Order: sequence, then structure tokens, then C-alpha cells
Amino acid sequence: MMGWNLAEENMTLPPSSTDPGWQYNFGIASWVAGTGFYHLPVFLLLFFVPLPFAETCFITVMGILVNLIIVPMVGDGWVIFSYERIKENLSVNNADREGPCFDPEYQDLCIRMTQWNWSFPASTILFIGIMIVFASFSSSVASRRNYTTKRLVRILTMQQKKDREDLLLSIFPKSVAKHMLEKQTSEKLLDSRQSLRDIDAQNYTAARMHQNVTILFTDI
Repeated sequence: MMGWNLAEENMTLPPSSTDPGWQYNFGIASWVAGTGFYHLPVFLLLFFVPLPFAETCFITVMGILVNLIIVPMVGDGWVIFSYERIKENLSVNNADREGPCFDPEYQDLCIRMTQWNWSFPASTILFIGIMIVFASFSSSVASRRNYTTKRLVRILTMQQKKDREDLLLSIFPKSVAKHMLEKQTSEKLLDSRQSLRDIDAQNYTAARMHQNVTILFTDI
């Protein structure tokens, strides 16, 4: 839709004092300025919308490709930035041919500076597009790193829990070890008499002797 609206504009007209629109305000860069201010601000949402990097890159590249390359090439939009068109435009706007731009010594420099000056909106659009792609890439890398870190922490936590259970089962009788594990993982500590009610008399004494056990894991 943006490309279609842009294609309906006449990109080859020089600026005119009777035209109150983009051409009068921005001169020969009128269609570029109009594109930057009217069509492309919606792409600034890509700075804040958490889309995948591939989708953000595709949307940004296609927007710039359609609005700054395909449509302007079809409509001869970049012709107005040519050396001859700028020279002609200076002659039309300055009928008396006075000023440094009509001095043969400075005319070439004046036209080059005019090209750089009026191409600033297009350079700004390209810069914003590059920043959108860069911000999306950085966000994607950070999200992937956070996901990997959380997944690694979850795996290590599960492995540590399994190692602790195996160690308790190898040190204490099964019933005592099971009771200690249940006591560690329960949300509310139960009274020792109630928690040991189902344990036989032999294991009851051993459990009472090992209520508070500290296990130190070391790499030997």
C-alpha cells in the first residue's frame, strides 16, 4: 500500500513556489522526505515489537527495497538527484545567475554539496533501517542466550537433585533417606513424631540421630 501510494506521486517535478506540499518545503528531495515522514514511521514499531530477527529483517528490507529502490527506479525518482537536473534546477530558481553556484570554479562543488544535502532524508531512512535490524539482532541474541542459560540451570538443578538423592540412598537406609528427602522438599515442615510415625522402630532411632545432616559435595 505504501509503495502504491508512493508510485502515484510525480517524482520528477522540480520544486515550485506555487506547490504548498513536499516539493515546496523539501525541494528536489520532496518524495524522499515525504516517504520518510509519511510512509515509513510505522516501521519504528519494530524497535519495540518483539518479532523474530528473520521477520524483522524481512519487513525492514522489503520496506526499504520497495519505497527507496523499486518504486523510485520505475518512476525515475532518482533522476532529480543527477548532476544535470540539479544544474538545471539551479538555473530555473536563479534567473539572474548570481551566486557562488554559478561561478565555474565552485559550480561543481556546489552541485555535489546539493546532492549530499538533499539525499540526507534517504540516508536517514537507511540508517534507521540498519539500526532496526541491529536492535532486532541484539535482542534475538540476548533472548537466545537467556533461554540457553535457563535451560542449562534447569538441567543442572535436576542433575544435582538426582545426585543428592542417590547419595542419601547410598548412605542411609532407604526408609530414612526417603524421609529426609520428603522433609527437604515439603513446603511445610512436619513434626518429627508425625513424620516418623510410619517408620519402624529400628529406623526411627537412626532417623532421630540424623535429623540435621549437612552434605558437602567436592571434586576429588
